[in-house]
Amino acid sequence: MRICRGHGSRHLRDGPFGWFAVGKAYQIEKGHVYFVGEFSGTFFNDKGNDSQFDKAGVKCPAFNDLDLNNKKGKAGGYCTLNDAAGEQAYVTWKCEGDTVHCTGTFEYSGGTGKYSGISGSNNTFAATTEVNWQDGTATGFATWNR
Repeated sequence: MRICRGHGSRHLRDGPFGWFAVGKAYQIEKGHVYFVGEFSGTFFNDKGNDSQFDKAGVKCPAFNDLDLNNKKGKAGGYCTLNDAAGEQAYVTWKCEGDTVHCTGTFEYSGGTGKYSGISGSNNTFAATTEVNWQDGTATGFATWNR
């Protein structure tokens, strides 16, 4: 498997990441909610079976700062991608948008095994919150490098 580094190989890591968010939401003031928790799910590489990170588990400890009064939001954190062999890649990310959509960038910062030298800072994503559940969890998805 080829390890992607730098700008020329972005196309090998394109695809959707479906997530479920669990954590704690704090009301800072009326209309201002600050979420601290984890977005976790599975990444599906557009290249299909046996492509880099296809069906990798993803766990992202993160924050989501929502200004409901002005319909603005920003989020950020870290992710660990874990493939079927148990090898991991590490990511930092951040985004801004409204209270439903968030666009931003992510950067590979290292990993284990075959991902130990992975790097790349020219990655983009767009995230959408589909459902805010009554129990405080949320469901959504992000598309990477599209």
